[in-house]
Amino acid sequence: MSSSQTRRQCLALLGLAPLGLTLAAEGPGLLVRHMLVDLPSNAPNYELGVLRLLLDKTVPSHGPYRLQALPFMTQGRAFLQLAAGELDLATSISTAQREAQAEALRVCLYRGLLGLRLPIALASRKAELEGVRTLERARRLSIAQVESWPDRRILQANDWPVQTITRRDVYADMLRRGRIDLFALGAIEVYPIVDAQAGLAVLEQWLIAYPAAAYFFISRKRPELAERLRQAWELVLADGSFAALAEQWLGPQLRRARLAERHWLLLRNPELPAATPLRDTRLWHPLVLERLLGTA
Repeated sequence: MSSSQTRRQCLALLGLAPLGLTLAAEGPGLLVRHMLVDLPSNAPNYELGVLRLLLDKTVPSHGPYRLQALPFMTQGRAFLQLAAGELDLATSISTAQREAQAEALRVCLYRGLLGLRLPIALASRKAELEGVRTLERARRLSIAQVESWPDRRILQANDWPVQTITRRDVYADMLRRGRIDLFALGAIEVYPIVDAQAGLAVLEQWLIAYPAAAYFFISRKRPELAERLRQAWELVLADGSFAALAEQWLGPQLRRARLAERHWLLLRNPELPAATPLRDTRLWHPLVLERLLGTA
């Protein structure tokens, strides 16, 4: 076996393919154009791993598939391309507007954990900011959020003044310049991002929490893809393979975040669509069910 073949197999096992290289990059099969690769070269991608799990489960019933990674784009642009049929699949926290633009597959990729946001601050201010215990106190702090993310509107709906930014990677400079006090990212994504930034720290004593469901969204011009993935979700929920994959990928981040030991500041989410399956216990992490969804 050649070194390139070995590397290709290793990447497939990680659920990763560089741009232009997929598990079924050539040949026949269902073509899925996605934008799930927004990571450094050779960094595993959880969402791509979930998509592969779903498609692999349905190869016996639906046949082979091909993945094509399109250039990364903002969420706003992605949903315009979904509506136009130029993109087949994207991910986002769900809102009524998002569900009007594309077909939502209502199984949360992160089991509700993306709605648990850990605050990021300057390391030099960490001790000062750890004492927040009320939403009133937290709202006195300036926070930034990406303009095209639903999280921005959720914070604003809870009377939290937000400085909007066009892309995530500018938040660190804003913190260092003193233009904001905080930025917040999901508990399952925050540590690798902050670890790469000198002088920043994830606060350890509290978090921001709101009910949120992150879905695969499918272009309505691809009903066959949406139906295949719906059937696949039922299979992976029933056989436990999705729960196992989520634990494998997200478990280390959750253990580091120590969510149960933190003080939770609960926010309402007026963007949450009424059709969100909040009572389906298969779909949510136990902590999300216990501490958050009862208040949704």
